[in-house]
Parts: sequence; C-alpha cells; structure tokens
Amino acid sequence: MKLSNYFYSINFFCLLFWIPNLCAAQPQQKNLVERPNIIFVLVDDLRWDAMGFIGRYPFLKTPHIDQLRKEGVHFKNAFCTNSLCAPSRATILTGMFPQTNGVNTNQEGRELNPDKTRSFGQILQGEGYETAFIGKWHMAESNEPRKGWDYWCSFPGQGQYFGNDLNINGKNIRNEGYITDELTKYTLNFIDKNADKPFCVYLSHKAVHEPFTPADRNKNLFITDSVPEPASWLDNMVNKPAWQRTVINQDQRRRLREKDLAKIIPQKIRKPAPWPAKTGIGKQKDYLRSLTAVDEGLGEIYDLLKKKGILDNTIIVFAADNGFFHGEHGLGDKRLAYNESMRIPLVMRYPKLANANLTISDMVLNADIAPTFLEMAGVSIPAQMQGKSIVPLLHGKNENWRKSFLFTYWTDLIYFIPRITAVRTEKYLYSTTPDINDIDELYDVVNDPAELYNLAKKPEFSAVERQLKSELEQLKIETGYKAEIPRPDVERLGNVKTGKLLSIDFTNTKFNSQSENDIHFIGVVQNKDQRGTSGNFNGGATTVIKARPDLDPSKGSFVIDCLIKPESHDGIIASCGSQKEGWALFLENGVPGFVVAHDKHLQFIDGVSEIMNKWSHLVAVIENYNNVIKFFADGKLIGQRKMLLPIQSVNSNDGDIYLGQDSGDMIDPKGVSVHSYKGQIQTISFYREKMQDSQLIELSKLN
Repeated sequence: MKLSNYFYSINFFCLLFWIPNLCAAQPQQKNLVERPNIIFVLVDDLRWDAMGFIGRYPFLKTPHIDQLRKEGVHFKNAFCTNSLCAPSRATILTGMFPQTNGVNTNQEGRELNPDKTRSFGQILQGEGYETAFIGKWHMAESNEPRKGWDYWCSFPGQGQYFGNDLNINGKNIRNEGYITDELTKYTLNFIDKNADKPFCVYLSHKAVHEPFTPADRNKNLFITDSVPEPASWLDNMVNKPAWQRTVINQDQRRRLREKDLAKIIPQKIRKPAPWPAKTGIGKQKDYLRSLTAVDEGLGEIYDLLKKKGILDNTIIVFAADNGFFHGEHGLGDKRLAYNESMRIPLVMRYPKLANANLTISDMVLNADIAPTFLEMAGVSIPAQMQGKSIVPLLHGKNENWRKSFLFTYWTDLIYFIPRITAVRTEKYLYSTTPDINDIDELYDVVNDPAELYNLAKKPEFSAVERQLKSELEQLKIETGYKAEIPRPDVERLGNVKTGKLLSIDFTNTKFNSQSENDIHFIGVVQNKDQRGTSGNFNGGATTVIKARPDLDPSKGSFVIDCLIKPESHDGIIASCGSQKEGWALFLENGVPGFVVAHDKHLQFIDGVSEIMNKWSHLVAVIENYNNVIKFFADGKLIGQRKMLLPIQSVNSNDGDIYLGQDSGDMIDPKGVSVHSYKGQIQTISFYREKMQDSQLIELSKLN
C-alpha cells in the first residue's frame, strides 16, 4: 500500500470512528476529564509466546497478563520492524520506522531528535495529558530527562537488576532494589498522585533482558519443569545462508579483523547437541522467572486503577520491543528475520472500545502503537507517522489494512551479522542480505512456521520469489529505506578545544631524558639522516604525553598524524588507553595498522603494504559522532570501517599517550601490543578537526 493511501485511511477512520466517550468534542474543545488514561508496559526482549495463555511453556503462569488478555484483545500477529532495543523503542515512541527517525542501531548512541521526530509523549503532553516515562530509555545511554515527560525516572543504558543510578526529574538518586519492583513502585506512585486527570505512563522494564535475573522470591520457580524443545532446534542450517553456519567464539568476535574473517570457513552443516530437557538452553528458565515480577507488578497496577475507580477509563497495553531466540535454529539473542525475533507480544485492555477476549490476526507493528494512542486520545495523528492506528481493526474493519511490511537490520555489535532487508506477508517471509554474496531465504510461514525449509531458488516458487522481491523494493521506496542512515541527533562538543591540539617535532626538540610541558622523553636519542633530525626509538625507548582533557578522542573528529621510519617488523608506534577505551597505531609484519578499543571490542584497519626502513606518513582518524574510523598512509586511503562501539572518554588513569610502546594496560595484549616500536619518529601531531578525505589524503602525503 502506498504511504499516501494509508495516511488517508488513518484520517478517514479518525472521522468514521469518532467515539463520544473518548472525545466529547472537537480537539480544541475537549473535556480532559473524560479522556482515557494510557498505561503502556514494555518488557525487554520478551518473546511473543512467553505469556501463560499462549501455552508454549506449560508451566509458565502469568495470571495478570492473562487477565488483561481475557478482558481485552490479543494481537496474535504483532511484529517489530527492527529487532533491536533502541530502534524498536524509537519506532514505538514516534510511529516512524528506523530509517525515518534515524535510530537504526543499538551501539552508536543515537538519540531521537525531539524537535523533528516528536514522541507520543510530547504530543499528549501538549494536549493536556500528565505524562511519565519510567524505566529503560536506551538511546544515547544517558539517564537525563527527555522532552515530553512531566515525570522522568530512568537509568543509564541497560541498567542493572540490582543497584541503579536513577535520574528522577533531573536529580540522581541511588536505588539498590530489584529494578522491576522499583519501577513498579514509581509507576504506582505516579498513578496515585494523578488519578484525577488524564495521564499517560510509559513503564519500560529492564526485565527480561540478559543477564536473566529473577527476584529472589521467584528464583526457584519451575525447578522440576522441562522446557519444550523448539521445532527448529535440530535445524542443521544446510539450506540457510553460509554466514549463519559460521562459528566465531567470543574472543574472535571481540578482535575480529577483515583479514581473519576470510580464514573462517562456514560449517557444511550445523550439528546440534541433544536438547537439555531439564534446564532449557542457557538460562532460559531464569528468563521466564524474570517475567514473574513484571506480571506481579501489572497486577498491582490493575488493583490500584480499580481502587481509584478509573480502570475502565484506562487503556492498558502490554508489549515488548522485540523477540528472542531460545535455541531455535541453534540461536540466541534476536536481530534476524525469523519469527522468534520479529514477533512481539501485544495485548490491550480498554472495554469502551475493545471487546473482551477478542483476537485480531491482522499484522500489526510496533509503529502502530503511537498513532493508536493518539487516535484513542482524540488527538490528530501527524502525517509523518508511518504506523497506522489499530482502531479500525477493533471494529472489524480491515479492508485497507496492510498485507505486508518491511523488516530491517543494520550491522551492529555482532560483526558477522550483515545488513538485512526482508518482507513479511501473511503467508511468506522473504529475507535478503544486500551487502554480501549469499543465498536469500524464502519461507511459507503458514505451512512451515518453524522456518525450516528455504524455498528460495526452487523453480516451483520462482514466481513467488519474483513477486516478493518486487514487494520488498516497493516497501523500501515507500518507507524511505537507505543503506546508510544519517544520525538524527546533533553533535554536542561542548567546550572542548578544536584545531591543532599538540605537536611534537623531534627535529627541534631536546629530548635527552628531559621533560617539557608534561611530555617525558625516556631513552629517546637523536638520529640524523637525509630527512634531518628525528627521535630514535630503540631498546624500549618511549615518550609519554601526560593525560589532558583536550586529547580526549571521544568528541568530534580526532586525528593522529605521524611521520615514521620503522626498523622492526612489529611494534606500537603510539597508543592511549586500554582495552576498555583506547586507540593505537601499530606495525605488524612491517605493515601499519590502526585499532580502536571500546569495552574490550577491538576494531582494526589493517594496511596492505610493508613500510620497513623507509619514511612513511600515517594519519588515523576517529570520527566518533559518525562512528567511523579511517586510516591513511602516504597519500592513500588504506581503509575505513564502522565503529560498532564508539570510543568513550579515556579514563584519566589510562589517558597518557605513549610513543614507541603500549601503556601498561594494553590495547591488545594478545596481539600487537606486546611489541615495542624500533625506528624513527620525526613528528607526531593531534587535531580535533573535521577534515574531508581529500584533505586527509593531502595531509598524509610524504613530502
């Protein structure tokens, strides 16, 4: 369906189904007392079938979720458009797909731009609602209050199950309690204080995200119960893309290099181990146990609404940001275009509009939540919202409803999972990886819900595949899909120094074991050749530049520029920080390289040409805002790559810059960091300056 068509449908249905007990008059004349309250409860990583009433886990009891379903509506075919926390949450808040709101990955620290992509909280707040956001925000990692919320209570990033720094309306408070219970308490308090006026509460739980941690009172649940084996546990993946059969251990994943990736050969088939019937896979039971406290909290909210006499005038929605694998196809986590990852739980209770025990089978999306809340509140739906209000479905009107949708994934923390674009219809799933040469996937999800039998390239399904390819391309056009998504937020440099930050020119420096301007020369001796004087680094000689705020590589475009002549094949030319946060220029087998570290993940750019015993000009760049690193040598761009985990401020204890060797807390202790540099360094300079590639090429030329 064309975007213009379904925007028309939204406006049409807003008029057709104008409900007196929701909106007594036109928007400018609304009686706020009669407008419905909204409570949105979001659970992290909860599968669509991890609710008691579904029956997937016979021992799982979720009485309050089940009550919500019995008294309301279950959307049995609800999906996220991108199966990651931040992208899904941004879509829920804005009603826009990731390619439109700009939050398309988890790890880059992207943040919604509230002035361009308003959340439903901002819109409802402007219409007289008292709004609250309580829990996990998970964009830009900060716990600072965001626009649109009269009451704010959040923690940084993922948060912890026990012990969190909560920001409550701008004030940081340490809370040591079990976070599911604590967030429920804050929610109950807000409802209690605002029960006499229209309110909107967004309760965003940490649970049931890893590390799956139930409340102490629930940690012994399901001891004797067996987790049923998924139908696809024995999938040998033989007809799946080769990258899905590639096994890379954690250490390899954390220091994966392009040159190493080519050496990793996919398995011909996956050989699954026997299903661990008593314990499930990993900590699957703890995952389900963690849900119990969420369900208990939902019961407390339900009881308070009933006590206050506002239960039936409150829209309650229970949902998740994305699904989760528990052994299907041998997988954990989410991200991929399979049922267990794409599908989400979605249950709503609002007896004034949704009949009790109603089941809706039409495909609904996380993008539909924001426009639905707005229509139910009698508020105009902005034209830029790409989701659709589900109000027509509640009336049994699905003539103009979607028959397909676009699912996307952009490469994120797990390096070897490629970019994915997929189209899902009521009968088929067609998935592609446009950046790699691998097979596509096509499944008949009606007859093969476990997605075991890939029908792509089978002659009898060639017409279906052609039609789905065409549908996929059309959806990409309609939704504004791009391979690279610009950041929606603005770079905030603050008061950091820009331009040239520091330069050491060994041709004009007296450095015989002297210190000047917090630069310490240790064992460096003078050397002269046809290029003039340089610093000779031999026998462990080093230069230490003491840590200072302006040399922080985490802000702006940080440039390292050096002129060297190596005499040994391996060694650290310059480094700063550690595996936690840091960077290093190095030689390996006579070839230069650049590495950036964040949270023990190392991201390398390796050169291709040896530079032994000759002068070479190296320039390395960290574009933290764009999440890109680049490496230039002798007037050529050697390579660039996406930083899946951007570098943060280097701890002042590790912030000294070392020339000639790695610092005591090494960047890569299993590899390049163990060698000291032997050879000449003539100059090294540091800049904070945004430069075009043409400028960097010119800068790196050997003059």
